[in-house]
Amino acid sequence: MRIANVLCLLSTLVLATPVQAAKAALDKVIAGFASPESVVVAGEHVYVSNVGEKLEPFAKDGDGFISRLDRQGNVRELKWKSGLNAPKGMLAHNGVLYVADIDRVLGWRMSDGKQVFELDLSATGVRFLNAFAGFSGHRLLLSATDQNKVYVIHTQRPGYEEIRFDVPPQGPNGLDLSGQILTVAEWGSDNQANGRVRQYRLAGNQASQMREYTPSPSGLYDGVVSLGGQRYVVSNWVRFEPAGVLHWLDTRTGRQELIQAPVMAGPADLALDGNVLWVPAMMEGKVYRLRLHSR
Repeated sequence: MRIANVLCLLSTLVLATPVQAAKAALDKVIAGFASPESVVVAGEHVYVSNVGEKLEPFAKDGDGFISRLDRQGNVRELKWKSGLNAPKGMLAHNGVLYVADIDRVLGWRMSDGKQVFELDLSATGVRFLNAFAGFSGHRLLLSATDQNKVYVIHTQRPGYEEIRFDVPPQGPNGLDLSGQILTVAEWGSDNQANGRVRQYRLAGNQASQMREYTPSPSGLYDGVVSLGGQRYVVSNWVRFEPAGVLHWLDTRTGRQELIQAPVMAGPADLALDGNVLWVPAMMEGKVYRLRLHSR
């Protein structure tokens, strides 16, 4: 068996083994960002979206940008792509980095930085496209927090359609799709600490609610990543101040607890790379690199 195949098999086994995170040890804090909202790890690079110097997620001011780091957290290009408005969620898919920028989706080929995709959703009235999840083939899921909607984005023939929910999410923010289970971390409504984490069974474009949770403390839930075995890490702003926390949630049993981790201001759309958790702290202009430890 080729070494690459062995590594791929080992990676698959690791991902299939549930990780129970009780503690996240601080590995590194990377400063110098401008309202960092999302982190994506792809190949040898780590990408960070920056809303801009002022935390103005609706402003079409052209001061947003994408940073590129190495896997150790060293900034290689602070402004790998610039001139965006308020870029938020990102997803690496089929060699392209897709970025949600207020009411449009942009895509750059990561190998050479060439822009290869653009989709305008302004006709829907959306102003807060947020987080992605891989769907199938040439389709992506993308949350629209201000509309309580999730869109299906077609990347091969640029277009979009809506997921139809029996119980619509309230301020859908972070998304994770594992098999047919769609997990949605809600921001909630009216910037109050009233969000939930909901799970739906997805069949085609139909989403039927299975269960919901309110991790404590309740709050403004943002990012969600799967640890395998229907266990997740969810980020929670709690309040608009240095009070953000990370939750560990087992959706099979409903068990939940706080992860021992640094308190942050505005933990947003996080990324998991093995046992390394990348958390952008929007209100601090920093990205935290943490190592998850099992019980």
